[in-house]
Amino acid sequence: MDEGRRNFLTYQIVSGLKFFTINNIRYKLIAPSKEIKLLSEYVYQDVLYNLRFDNLITKEQAKLFLLRLGKWGPAEDVSLKKLETYLEDQKISLYKSLYNSGKQKRLRKTISSIKKSIQKAYTRKYALDYMTLDYHAIITKRKFLVGMCLLDINNEHVYNETSFWESDSTILEAVVDKLDQDLIGIEEFRALARGEPWRTMWGISKEACIGIPVVDWTDDQKTLVTFSKMYDNAYQSTECPSDVVFEDDDMFDGWMIDQRRTREKEQKQKEVDATKNIPDSAQEVFVFAPTREDADKVYDLNDTTARMKIQQRQKVIEQQGSVQAHELPDTKLELRNQHREETRARRRGG
Repeated sequence: MDEGRRNFLTYQIVSGLKFFTINNIRYKLIAPSKEIKLLSEYVYQDVLYNLRFDNLITKEQAKLFLLRLGKWGPAEDVSLKKLETYLEDQKISLYKSLYNSGKQKRLRKTISSIKKSIQKAYTRKYALDYMTLDYHAIITKRKFLVGMCLLDINNEHVYNETSFWESDSTILEAVVDKLDQDLIGIEEFRALARGEPWRTMWGISKEACIGIPVVDWTDDQKTLVTFSKMYDNAYQSTECPSDVVFEDDDMFDGWMIDQRRTREKEQKQKEVDATKNIPDSAQEVFVFAPTREDADKVYDLNDTTARMKIQQRQKVIEQQGSVQAHELPDTKLELRNQHREETRARRRGG
């Protein structure tokens, strides 16, 4: 992002204002007040109630239709979850390949491909949302918010609560279209949060640089501050990554995911240890898991080596049906290594 774009977006977000030129006439969009936000919620509820018997479908009906059409169902939800986990895995690998440019190139290509697959999956999952009552209510609520906050060149409201429903919506539709075209992407928010001129403003006064109570913040202001706090927390971490990682969104995501997984694993391990009163000397612990979800949580406590061992054991058991503990591959290897060490010890002693 160039300096001009950064300055423009920063001051637009901080001000809470946006300007539009429609048919050579300048209009100003101000941030909604608490009263307008509340009124918009009434509009949302009214639309849900008044149109409940129309041809619009519910979210649950949309899901059912997709299931019947074979477009989306529980199996696809599982696949999407696995795909998102795989993306996290690749981002961690990218972070850990900081000094391996060749590997980074391969990982970035994989990450890009996974992102596209996830985007396509979400498009399929929500393909019928535009037909739902909830979607229509959200769109109406948004247009009401924009209409109530739109001022002309004389700072006069273009619409008001009384005339909104009967007024010509040409200007409103044009402004909404412009808003959709000018949406700030997540990558841009992140670049703004760690760059100038915002970084200096934020560093000096934090939330006070917005100049208004948090409850009156726009969505853009909330998003920018959220990312700023995210980077602040990373800078304050005892394992703070390098500046190169901060500047790379996917690599930084990998660092955060790795940190999160480590914390979660440590917390789960503490919980299991506390529940089972496991001694520090224990090498393997069997934990009874009543459900598949519980079993997955326990499985996640294992490191890569332990997971490979589990997979090897399962493969042998599936092939042979029943296996004695001392016949398991890892146990055989451990016994051979133990025997080898004992032999060496006797030779040294004898």
